[in-house]
Amino acid sequence: MDYIVTATAGHVDHGKTTLIKRLTGTDTDTAPEEKKRGLTINLGFAYFDLPSKRRIAFVDVPGHEKFLKNMISGLTGIDMALLVVDAGEGVMPQTEEHAEILTLLGIKNFVIAVTKADTVDPEMSQLTVEDIREHFKGTPLETAPLVVTDAVSGRGIDQLITVMDQVASKVQKHRNGTNPRLNIDRVFTIKGHGTVVTGTLIDGKIKVNDNLTIYPPELPARVKNIQVNDANQSVALPDHRVALNIDAKASDVHKGDIITVPGNLKTSELLDVELQMLPKVPALKLNERVRLYIGSVEVFGRIYPMQTDVVKAGTHCFAQLRLEKPVAVKNGDRFIIRTYSPMVTVSGGQILSANAKHHSRNNQSIFNTLKIRASGDQLAIVQDYLTNSSVRMATALELANLLDIDGEAIQNVLSQLASAQQLVQLGNYYLTSKYAEQLKQRILVELRHSQEVLPLQAGIPRPELISKANDWMQYPLGSELIDQLQDSQLITISNDLVATSDFTVQLTPAQQQLKGIIVQEMHQHGLVPVRATDLAKDVKDCSALLAAFDGQDFISLSDGYYFEKSVYQEIIEKVKDYLQTHPEGIGLGEYRDITNTSRKYAMMVLERLDKDGITKRLNRVHVLKD
Repeated sequence: MDYIVTATAGHVDHGKTTLIKRLTGTDTDTAPEEKKRGLTINLGFAYFDLPSKRRIAFVDVPGHEKFLKNMISGLTGIDMALLVVDAGEGVMPQTEEHAEILTLLGIKNFVIAVTKADTVDPEMSQLTVEDIREHFKGTPLETAPLVVTDAVSGRGIDQLITVMDQVASKVQKHRNGTNPRLNIDRVFTIKGHGTVVTGTLIDGKIKVNDNLTIYPPELPARVKNIQVNDANQSVALPDHRVALNIDAKASDVHKGDIITVPGNLKTSELLDVELQMLPKVPALKLNERVRLYIGSVEVFGRIYPMQTDVVKAGTHCFAQLRLEKPVAVKNGDRFIIRTYSPMVTVSGGQILSANAKHHSRNNQSIFNTLKIRASGDQLAIVQDYLTNSSVRMATALELANLLDIDGEAIQNVLSQLASAQQLVQLGNYYLTSKYAEQLKQRILVELRHSQEVLPLQAGIPRPELISKANDWMQYPLGSELIDQLQDSQLITISNDLVATSDFTVQLTPAQQQLKGIIVQEMHQHGLVPVRATDLAKDVKDCSALLAAFDGQDFISLSDGYYFEKSVYQEIIEKVKDYLQTHPEGIGLGEYRDITNTSRKYAMMVLERLDKDGITKRLNRVHVLKD
């Protein structure tokens, strides 16, 4: 069943609560004080099912100006709005302000209900309808369907339900994050059960026994019970009005906190935002103190518009909000701004960077980033983030959090960027193709420099090169980067030494002569390995030659000992022949006997045979490897 979360808004005493009761059978004025005073102070909730089987979940928000803060807190996760106007009074100041707030929060699906129609004559009702159309020219409400009703007599109620069903069918769900997030708008206790919090679940799912975290205090909370529509449930789904019984102390939880999975949010006192000023409101000035309403929290802060000192009525700009206490929000969240004093709703918009850093107001790079984020182009946002932020690489989860989308949606974005050759994957991280190419070129430059300085060295040890690449990237991805270079045949790896694919060791005549001397001396030692220091007077050149041709002409053992390759092949055949007739294995003593050497050399050679996959160790002996 689709849940269409619907806000009812309008001036005090214009009949919102009565209309909801007529539609749902539920009285949303639940608190004794609300009953006594005859107006909605806190948020009331009710629901009913449309003919199409969609469920309308009402959020009945306060109409009195004094309670506007509560009204704003109810508007998180709203899909459509039912604006009520008294047939006898017409559009009032709070009617206009509520409509402006709903519009600033990005709500586009409106239904207008003219209420109490039976209490006035038809001419007055018609004047009210004309008044509504005149007031809302040029806004999303200008063409919104309008129904004249009377909740007491039932007049127009069936038509209102039909119209709401038609509008609900056009609602496009835009919240698709995988992590649950609920902005807490009520906290109370129930005897025998403990703390209960309520709100609209705007992302993901919450299940009984889930271990969640409450932000900003980062307080752990286990879900003991869930109620949706006054019934116990094992799971709450997105768009549901939810009551959670949690194991946290009520005194530690506050209206305005957010309950979600651990690590899903970061608290911040700096927000980069897109602002839209209302018409006919006071201008906002640089460093002006304002009231920010987001989710279900009010927080004070100061506004720092980019590229201007004054944000005039009816204009649009990018700005940074510097808050007096941290909030836990996400990119794309909508907000309202009111002046500090007197309190006037002047602006609203969306968060473009939920964890911003201090930056100058005339920073063109930041301005360009905010412009891209405001466009909503997910591919461009990811590219810009990986190109221009301090983060050059990110996981799919981090990029999904950046866009506030689910795993399937982010994979679609990443696939498109990869297909366009704009993105590269290294391990679990993604980076731009341009940055990946820069890193690869840096590795190739490092290899060529080493080859120029050490022309006899067959390459840089792979672990050493991985460590350098990790330092450059500040991510442990050097191994993956080297693998990609090898796959593209730009480098070769032999004996764990990395070189450019076009590199070959070039010997001078003197070095060629020295190599011949080394081979000759090794042959003279027979099956006994030789240390580099015992081969020639010039130990440095000798060691360089041995390392350069290790695995080709020479075979290295431990402690600086070497064999000439043909000698090593002879030893391999001797060991294999022995093991053909002695499958129980060869030990140090047996190797010593068949080669007329020593146990010391036997240990070195058998270790090398194991390394090369000729044999394997089995307890205290070595057997042929399968």
